[in-house]
Amino acid sequence: MNVSQFMRRDPVTIRPTASLEDARQLMDEHGFGLLLVADEEGALEGFLTRGAFKSTEDLSIPVSKVRSDARFAVSPEDTVERAALLMLANQLVVLPVVDERRLVGIISQTEVLRALASALGIGVEGTRVTVHVRPGNEDIYRVLDVLREHDAQLLSLVGDRATGNGDRRGMVLRLQGVDDRERLCRDLEAALTASAPADA
Repeated sequence: MNVSQFMRRDPVTIRPTASLEDARQLMDEHGFGLLLVADEEGALEGFLTRGAFKSTEDLSIPVSKVRSDARFAVSPEDTVERAALLMLANQLVVLPVVDERRLVGIISQTEVLRALASALGIGVEGTRVTVHVRPGNEDIYRVLDVLREHDAQLLSLVGDRATGNGDRRGMVLRLQGVDDRERLCRDLEAALTASAPADA
């Protein structure tokens, strides 16, 4: 999943030469707490927050005098996962999306959550099952064989560290087409138990 699939294009911006009064009116009009600053060619120059208005009483000065530098940005080709990690590490609610310095969009926490929910199949009717597999591929192949036998469609497969058990790692499956969940769980458990070493 790339940022380009989920970003909002053509974000509202303000020129660095505009006055602080113009910026405040634009922020009030849209209900923004943050406004991106871009020049005439669309190059990202920074951002303005409502805190900037506290540093001066002269609202006629240009935005360029009080704007902050944009230290973080992503490109349209970056993954949504990278955007999410940047946001988490730096406590950001929105990221500019730039293509060779030109601002082409923004991606917010809402879009990132929408992207991750889509990847996980959240909101799609189905069955959720957790299995515990050992490192390597053999257990995963056994799980896939059981799903094939049940004609179950795999929507997503995600590691869940919170449900780890000894040398096994929890994996959450989201499935469709499951007619008998209990029988599927029994068959998965049997396949994974049979694959365990004798001294396990």
